Amino acid sequence: MTELTTYETTWLGVLEELRTCPEIRLDVADRGQLDESGDADRVFGELAERDGIVLDPALKACHLRMSGITAFWDIADPEYEEESLIAGEFHLDNLHRAIRSGPLVERLPDPTPEQLRLYSQLRCFDGTPHGGVGHLSMLRVQPGVTDPELWFDATTKGYHRMDLDYPGYLEALRITKGTYGWQFLFTDVSLDEDGPFDVAGQFAEIMLELFPRLFPDHDYAPLRARLAERRPGFRA
Repeated sequence: MTELTTYETTWLGVLEELRTCPEIRLDVADRGQLDESGDADRVFGELAERDGIVLDPALKACHLRMSGITAFWDIADPEYEEESLIAGEFHLDNLHRAIRSGPLVERLPDPTPEQLRLYSQLRCFDGTPHGGVGHLSMLRVQPGVTDPELWFDATTKGYHRMDLDYPGYLEALRITKGTYGWQFLFTDVSLDEDGPFDVAGQFAEIMLELFPRLFPDHDYAPLRARLAERRPGFRA
């Protein structure tokens, strides 16, 4: 039986954190199938040879051989048990599956030429298939770019470039556990209570109130600082 890499084991740890937290209601937790032949050197070499996509070798450190790592959870509202206080999910594909999945132009019903060019380069690596919110996090695959840009498609809230690289996204995802809208903390939008992104701001506030207690092994100070920059009245 093939042993997991140290990095792959950290993701099983994320699922275990969710399973063992008494306040989390966990509906889905799955690591998908392990491709034992899909080691980083082989996958990165194949992308370069077959697709002409050369990625920074440093990204091999966060390569995952699983077909998908998925979690879907919520925390009950203390006043109305049947309602959710906050919720989240992720469905994380590895780089190989994400890049080979094809472009996302169908997300735009009537795209401009500029939008069409952008979306023809985007590949989804993290989605929300269970909750129905339709959020996608995407890599931008461009010729000669070895460290892809990250973009967040929030359906009715538009698409936004993220101030994160791929390893940084994965680390933030481990900490936030996929709380809906956490990606907005790494965009240039305002999460003001009077603005269109208020719900994401509310979820971020609740997350940052609860998670330091629920998951004390993680440092939430950087996320608090980002929320304070985007949500007037929130103190880091």
